[in-house]
Amino acid sequence: MKKLVTHNQGFHADDVVAYAILKEVLTKRGDTWNLVRTRDAELIKNADVVFDIGEEYDPSRNRYDHHQRGRAGARENGVLYASAGLIWKHFGRELCPDTKTWEAVDRNVIQEFDAGDNGQGYLGELLFPNSGYTSLTIHIAHFEPTMFEKKTPEILAECFEEASEFARGIIIRAIHNESALQKAFAEATEIYKNSKDKKILVFKKNYDRATWRLMTQYPEPVFIIYRNEKGDRDDDWRAEAVPVSMRNPASRKYAPESWRGLPEESAELRAVTGVPDARFCHPSGFLFGAKSFEGVMELAKKALEA
Repeated sequence: MKKLVTHNQGFHADDVVAYAILKEVLTKRGDTWNLVRTRDAELIKNADVVFDIGEEYDPSRNRYDHHQRGRAGARENGVLYASAGLIWKHFGRELCPDTKTWEAVDRNVIQEFDAGDNGQGYLGELLFPNSGYTSLTIHIAHFEPTMFEKKTPEILAECFEEASEFARGIIIRAIHNESALQKAFAEATEIYKNSKDKKILVFKKNYDRATWRLMTQYPEPVFIIYRNEKGDRDDDWRAEAVPVSMRNPASRKYAPESWRGLPEESAELRAVTGVPDARFCHPSGFLFGAKSFEGVMELAKKALEA
């Protein structure tokens, strides 16, 4: 059984997330563990893994604190490591199918916790391309008893466990989704490379908007064509605009103003677009569709030329 130690009293998102990662890793290894929340120097000394306490960062001895003078290092983008990031750095790879997924989870989830715990302005200073902001720090903080509730060691320990299970679920789903996104982008990239017309790309799958955002690294794509697989009908083809960039969600091109917001499958929409099976156009103009592939392609070509 592994002896895990972190600090007692209150808790923050970084130690909660660090513990959540360790629980998932140890479960995957088939290990058991016992967590002790304490500030007792002797218990800290004899632990197998210590995080967010101990004033020591030494991976060779499984010591992962960041409060000591000199801290525990920083990423290339300036985000300092806190306990969540340190545990993810040294253990997170075991949970991911590849390095790109591990890097993406760090960038899109873990860095928020580290920056917040280190007092860095994550949104103002550190929101770089491909970064995400989830407000998870606030949600985890809500698991701690309020100022009107009792905060005995037993209650705090129970709340800490509850918060860690919440965080554990977030981490597991983040890994799952980031891995899927990497696979989707690899497939979409092949389609892009093999397409003669790189302005209007045709996908056989609905890879979701996150994939379209990644396609912004290529300069040509304007519209993505796909069949809506989330609906309950087969005659739902869509054209979705590619954003300007990862940092700018505005579309590279919009549908004509005259199309936008007209009633779905209306005679007015069909008349103004000139496409017999036009189904809808989003009021903002970034998304529109038709019943057939031929219809949505005609819409996309007209929007491109408008």
